[in-house]
Amino acid sequence: MNYKVVILDIDGTILPHGKTLSHATKDAIQRLKENQTKVIIATGRAPYFTESIIQETGVDSMVFFNGSFAFHEGKEIYKSSIDKQVLERVHQISNDFQHPLTYLGDSSFKVTHLDHPFVVEAYEHDPWKPELAPPQYWKDQDIYQIFLHCDLEEELSYQSKVPELDFRRWSSGARTCDVNLSNSNKAVGISKLLEKLGIAPDEAVAFGDGLNDMEMLSLVGMGVAMGNARDELKAVANMVTLSAEEDGVRYGLERLGLI
Repeated sequence: MNYKVVILDIDGTILPHGKTLSHATKDAIQRLKENQTKVIIATGRAPYFTESIIQETGVDSMVFFNGSFAFHEGKEIYKSSIDKQVLERVHQISNDFQHPLTYLGDSSFKVTHLDHPFVVEAYEHDPWKPELAPPQYWKDQDIYQIFLHCDLEEELSYQSKVPELDFRRWSSGARTCDVNLSNSNKAVGISKLLEKLGIAPDEAVAFGDGLNDMEMLSLVGMGVAMGNARDELKAVANMVTLSAEEDGVRYGLERLGLI
């Protein structure tokens, strides 16, 4: 198959958790560009959590917030924020249970309880640190994503009461989950970009490691799960490569003859 675009997740895919981009991965991305293969970054991150990666890779077409925000060559082409009535329900439930929330807007993020241990844990390895959300923050800003900080079993109350939203744990032992619109995922944002590029999904390759990559790998012609990926993702992938720590993206691209 003559693949025309490669789509890359960040955390656990091109970026090993807690580490920096390797020379091998940066070189692989550069070689794709030299071969006239388009490169897209598709991440659960917000734009302001991704600036250093964008600078290091030189990629200018991106999907953020697990599909709710898409840029083509640095220009916004799609965005879908969470309805205020839905936000109000989440806000009320979180107040009842005393669960902290991080609200992520297009240019800033704020958290409802700065010193909660689950919040401290969520950001302890990150260079960015949250600020306290003013009471009206979620009303005054367009919110594209929420981080819900609670134990797994406590998440069920939200799922049943707010079906408009999708809840996905960062990892099996995490006390935080991504909260996005149920009708929005990475495949939605990627589809907008592929349409703009005039490239069919079966002409695309995608690499990922997490549950938020399920739809993306299922959409494309060649879905590649990292060696460190969740088993559920490996089950829907066309191929499994090495782990992020072993430069699995480069290895997978070599196997596919793309570099």
